[in-house]
Amino acid sequence: MSDSPLHFIRTGIHTHLVLPAPSLCALVPQLNAYFGNYKWVRIGWGDYHYYGNERQTRLMGLRALLLPTSSVVALLGIDDLQKDLAANAVLYSIAINDTFMASLVLFVSRYFKFDSSNQLTRVRERANGEQFFESRGVYTIANTCNNWTSYGLRTAGLKLNPLFNIFPGQVERSVRKNGYLPLER
Repeated sequence: MSDSPLHFIRTGIHTHLVLPAPSLCALVPQLNAYFGNYKWVRIGWGDYHYYGNERQTRLMGLRALLLPTSSVVALLGIDDLQKDLAANAVLYSIAINDTFMASLVLFVSRYFKFDSSNQLTRVRERANGEQFFESRGVYTIANTCNNWTSYGLRTAGLKLNPLFNIFPGQVERSVRKNGYLPLER
């Protein structure tokens, strides 16, 4: 069984998973229109109103943390992991076998919310091409974007406890405890 490439990224207060775009588009074909021509897709999950909003107020942030809210999945197509990431991104490469990759892609796919016509509902788009879609799951202070990334990493076979990975530094430390170091950029 060969190893599949999984990447973990920490950017500021958010953490992301990076998966091969063809793998995710094969399971969620509705994404082909957005990411079918990319090699990679960076994926994050967060509060519906705050995450990816052009104007993020403190009130929106507090509401997201203190009240259960709906969520979005954020995706950004990437061709070159060294060039197409934000300057502050810390990138890790994690080799997992094909079975774990299939489980991780399935984990991510289950968060997409489909309408009655089996289509995705796009919520917003950033100038950099990042797309935000309605998601399943409730965002709370006990279920943040960083917990979500941790659940994905655990699905991929890493040993960690998502409940204790509330902050991005905690997720990053968990990745390091599994023997991975950041790539040079």
